Amino acid sequence: MSKIFGNKEYFALEYNLPYFNLGYDISSIIGILKLWVNGIDLCLFEKDNKNYGYEWTIYYIVEWLCEKQQYILGYDPFPLPVKGDNVLELIYNANTYNNDDKCEFDLWYFAKSRWIFNHCWFSSRDGGIIPSVYFRRNSKIIEISWDNIFWEEYGINFCSKKGVYYLPYFEFRKVIHEFLNSIITDLEGMVQTEKLANLKNKLLF
Repeated sequence: MSKIFGNKEYFALEYNLPYFNLGYDISSIIGILKLWVNGIDLCLFEKDNKNYGYEWTIYYIVEWLCEKQQYILGYDPFPLPVKGDNVLELIYNANTYNNDDKCEFDLWYFAKSRWIFNHCWFSSRDGGIIPSVYFRRNSKIIEISWDNIFWEEYGINFCSKKGVYYLPYFEFRKVIHEFLNSIITDLEGMVQTEKLANLKNKLLF
């Protein structure tokens, strides 16, 4: 049975762990995940005229959300001197940077890449098909941005290719808190591992 946290019309996380892998390694557990933003499941995509959602390993997404709380919920502004009203514009403008000084160029690239790694869950996909979504705090607002053009060359079309959405910080934090506590508890009932206990200890809530 699916569990949902939040309101699908605004922001919600929904998951299901239908495969009972008792005794398996935590990284092998397959789960179903839906990320609802403004009434749309951003994980929904079409390939070969068929619709799919995220149904793949779930642990690495949970781990990423736990590990990156300090950046998503904390104060971690975009590190480069470029202008933009949202994350997508900031990254686009940062990508236009060029400098003949290799050291300066590398420092710019490393700063941009490090920030993206801490704010975009794409790195947690473990080979699965997941939307490229960014999470950023701006004062008392959380910005959720996504850009899935990357997937088109693989014949994969997400239901929402690109967008930006804003919601209150405390609403976002509450949903993330409830989601992580619930899914970690459910995973603990399937596999006994210190990894999950360590993740719980990292929760900031």
